[in-house]
Amino acid sequence: MKIIRDEELFGLMMIPLFMDWRIRRCNAKGCTSKPNTIITGAGENIPAFGLCELHFQEGNTEGGTKYSLVFDNFDAFKTEEE
Repeated sequence: MKIIRDEELFGLMMIPLFMDWRIRRCNAKGCTSKPNTIITGAGENIPAFGLCELHFQEGNTEGGTKYSLVFDNFDAFKTEEE
């Protein structure tokens, strides 16, 4: 498994990767936050997915955590139109 993060520029350099890989949200079930981390190689038939800071930190502990992942069309980067 590979973890891609940009901690120096607060994730600014990650935006092109999110767009290229079509990662538009934190893919943890029930979360619709903007991602700041990309996870690849998590398992066979699991595509690259995004995690927000909260879910990344939950998994970044000894023993980690298990996530239920959701892949849908929700876009956390879209701004609300007034």
